[in-house]
Amino acid sequence: MKLSRNLYTLVLFSLAAVSVFSVMSCRPKAPSITLFSATPSEIDSGASSTLEWSVSDAISVTIDQGIGKVPASGSKQLSPSRTTAYILSATNASVTVTKAVVVYVTEPPPAPTTPAVDTTPPLIKNVSTSSETDTGAVITWTTNEPANSDVEYGKDVDYGLTASSAELTTDHSITLSNLEPNTAYHFLVKSSDKSGNQASSADNIFVTSQVKSPYSLALVSEEWGRRTETSDIGMGGSAPIEGKKYLYIKGTLQNKSRESLKAVICTMNCWSGSTIVKYQVYVNRSPVLPGQVFSFNIETADDPTVDNVTVDFADSVGRDITVIKEQ
Repeated sequence: MKLSRNLYTLVLFSLAAVSVFSVMSCRPKAPSITLFSATPSEIDSGASSTLEWSVSDAISVTIDQGIGKVPASGSKQLSPSRTTAYILSATNASVTVTKAVVVYVTEPPPAPTTPAVDTTPPLIKNVSTSSETDTGAVITWTTNEPANSDVEYGKDVDYGLTASSAELTTDHSITLSNLEPNTAYHFLVKSSDKSGNQASSADNIFVTSQVKSPYSLALVSEEWGRRTETSDIGMGGSAPIEGKKYLYIKGTLQNKSRESLKAVICTMNCWSGSTIVKYQVYVNRSPVLPGQVFSFNIETADDPTVDNVTVDFADSVGRDITVIKEQ
């Protein structure tokens, strides 16, 4: 009885081993991807690369990126527009295996952009003159972009003379020299940007100053005001004369020159705001010795709009005399 039991156990073990072996021998092998490559793996945009593959033990082979089903072995030429990964899938009844390759695409550099053509001239503003002397002046203006500087000038609108600077700048300054004293000059300014677009201003005028006198004076005192003319009414009294009102300016001067002044021309300027509304000229015809003190007293009919009175001095030939105000 014991022998029969051992024999039964042996038979069962043998049957189990046979069953396991049968199952193992019936399971299909996994597909084998022996080759999947891209040659070359790096290309320039527009060039081609060739995919090659070889697969065994598969019933279906596919490649993505729109290629689809392919035979177990083969090749395909591709021209991707950008870097792309391709995945091959091999499938049989039991399993799917995959492998990927990448084709790297070098994209061309962007085409150089053509700069827009500049056809707009500079904008000229703030044209002015400064530092006018008897033989020179400085012309200044601004532009909204760097540009060169040209000044055309002359005694009339035909100009005829030019001063210029090739420097590209937005703040322009041109000095005119060798001008004639006490002379009106017409001028216009021009500026061209780096593209050659040129702008011009309107016509302008400046006047050079007179030649300065070699004499000099010191203003010792000065006073201006209004007065009303009066008439004698007897008994030591006086009364204003209706309508007889005057503006006056008076003072004393000292000749600071080393030479005598033959005469001094005194011009009374009557201002209303920043405008001279009237003037009066007085000539001191007596010679003035060096160091001599002399007085002036100028008057003119009153103008109620006048709010300031000044006086200028010139020598006997009309040249402006430098006046120093003494403290």
